[in-house]
Amino acid sequence: MLSRTRRLTTLASASILVASATAFGALPAIAAPGGQPGPSTADKATYAALGDSYAAGVGGGDYLDACLTSPNGYAADLASDPGLTVHASLRGCVGATVDDVVATQLGGLDLRTRLVTLTVGANDLGLEAVTAACLFGTVEQCAAAVAAAQANLPMLASDLAGALAAIRTAAPKATVLVTGYPLLLDPALPQAGVVNAGVLALNAVIQATVAAAGPGFVYVDVTDDFAGHGLGSASPWIVAPPNADAFHPNPAGYDAYAAAIRAAR
Repeated sequence: MLSRTRRLTTLASASILVASATAFGALPAIAAPGGQPGPSTADKATYAALGDSYAAGVGGGDYLDACLTSPNGYAADLASDPGLTVHASLRGCVGATVDDVVATQLGGLDLRTRLVTLTVGANDLGLEAVTAACLFGTVEQCAAAVAAAQANLPMLASDLAGALAAIRTAAPKATVLVTGYPLLLDPALPQAGVVNAGVLALNAVIQATVAAAGPGFVYVDVTDDFAGHGLGSASPWIVAPPNADAFHPNPAGYDAYAAAIRAAR
């Protein structure tokens, strides 16, 4: 596992980055480089959890490996469901991009795979400029940087479409549930408008891409589930800085993810 010092150092250069909307999924990159394969990629899987740090369960604690897989994440929760326990494979990994999912996380998916969950996307947007602007600049500079990052959304849509096709080829009989990201900030916070609008734009691209993928693909929206639980609320489900897991769901947030996914199955 990565040292807490290293994770905190990287967080310092990315904290509001995550808050900058599209940064939501970039959170995975805060703690570790992408492309690390998740555990048990060679095992045959009835249920496979794919994606970035949200899929791994960062924020849930009690990490099991270098991918920061948490037994308190939504994937581990779902893996306890009847019919999924014996052949569940948790492959989400901190830092993973769409390309990483295709390159390192599809091993073992086959005709026997019945359920795939996927949370991925924001690591693909190239958020260095967003990091600097939202950490050290004005709200206007942050908004401009977010807009620049959003210029990468069409490429993300194309890459995600290719990944969904690859998942369908690997697991032709599986239901594939693709989640969005929650809104990070309570509306009362100063940068909430810019940040949350960016998250919604990212989610819209993911949702449209999933809809275009055809039967067997379902988009799972978690924004309503997290309403009233952003940072700055009375009951946040997002880990706050300076914690090294900042801007990821806490265990209560992952419970909400799991409930939303179960409702969509």
